[in-house]
Amino acid sequence: MEKGFPISPDRAIFLADAHLNQEDINSRNFLALADRAAAEKVPLFLLGDVFDLWFGNPGLTFGFQKPIIEHLRKLRREGLRLYYVEGNRDFYLKREHEGTTLDIVSEGEMRAAVGEKRLYLAHGDTVNRADFVYRFWKGISKSRLANEAVAHLPPSVILPMADWIERNFKRSNRRHRGTFPERECREYAMHLFREGVDFVILGHFHQERLDRFSREESTKIVAVLPSWKDRWRYFYLTANGEYGFRAFKPGEPLLPPATPTQEPGRSWNSPGTGTVMKS
Repeated sequence: MEKGFPISPDRAIFLADAHLNQEDINSRNFLALADRAAAEKVPLFLLGDVFDLWFGNPGLTFGFQKPIIEHLRKLRREGLRLYYVEGNRDFYLKREHEGTTLDIVSEGEMRAAVGEKRLYLAHGDTVNRADFVYRFWKGISKSRLANEAVAHLPPSVILPMADWIERNFKRSNRRHRGTFPERECREYAMHLFREGVDFVILGHFHQERLDRFSREESTKIVAVLPSWKDRWRYFYLTANGEYGFRAFKPGEPLLPPATPTQEPGRSWNSPGTGTVMKS
């Protein structure tokens, strides 16, 4: 375990923005991936928005969510390590789910290490500082006052309201999420790299990106996770320094065989090279 990093696995996989909203192939494959992670003893980091809308209050849990949550709890009891960073669709999960469904829940960011690589993990919804409307909404919706209001209102009031919010969320924030904020993300990552971070891993933008920065004698990485529903893709990292994106296929290992080659990325100083796949 690296000093100062209590979360220090020797390998891990990272997934974000599953946006599960019913019992379908996306939900089944999500649980199949969790089953495979448990069988292979690979810690799973979820960087927000597993559901379209997730309240920590048990009385505000949608019916289709209950078997998924129970399945994750079962896998955790059997040894799967599960870490969660809240997204913009997640509300007040820590009290109910930390230590039960999930090992650790962070409301903003998470620090970890895989081998000698230091990781900064966040959902990514606050990277674009120009999105003032969203930042204002987040400040209100994640406040203690809002939490108390939700806790004291009956489910008969909250659930219909939550369903309305969920449907309208799909139409909101498209202008800022549709175009990746490259300059803002670069500034965001550079600040973290100066602190000694090696990998910045984000979700939220529903785009698969793997960008490299040359800094002194080392290479720094920004990985932006795609939407789970687009080909069931996730990111992996091992203590040997192997990393990349990979598509989940039931019955196949989560990690590729050890190899000295890595998936090509794109330098911020060389726009247009490499591949950016939009989900």
